[in-house]
Amino acid sequence: MAAAHVLLMPSYFESLSMVALEAWAVGRPVLANGKCDVLKGQCIRSNAGLYYERFSEFVETLRAIEQNQWLRGALGRNGRQFYRDNYDWPVIERKYLDMFARVKKEGPPRTSFDPLPGWLERRRQHLPAAKEGLARLPVGPALEGSRDARRRA
Repeated sequence: MAAAHVLLMPSYFESLSMVALEAWAVGRPVLANGKCDVLKGQCIRSNAGLYYERFSEFVETLRAIEQNQWLRGALGRNGRQFYRDNYDWPVIERKYLDMFARVKKEGPPRTSFDPLPGWLERRRQHLPAAKEGLARLPVGPALEGSRDARRRA
């Protein structure tokens, strides 16, 4: 990856792209599929990648990164800084230690969830028949008080 000019990430289905983080860790820009909200969001937040949604956009963004050394370098530097600020090991370690300290101080979260019903209860037929539901619906003209109904009268 360190020898690449750009990382192409065409995936539609990402929750956190580890390979994009690896590219940013070594200062390489990312060209991501814009139809994947996570990749698009990472590129926007990091200011270290471009994204595309159509083939023509893919061609032009790839051409821009490949032919513009200044753009490629700026995106790479932004990516390296984004990685250091958010995903470098000391940052991750600090986040875990802060979370453990907070849990130790506050205790486990208190929840007031009702217990889930059992298997039989979840499958019980307790909805009224459709005929009963239809009988309770109002009947008559829908535009009773409207201007159109008054005009017809």
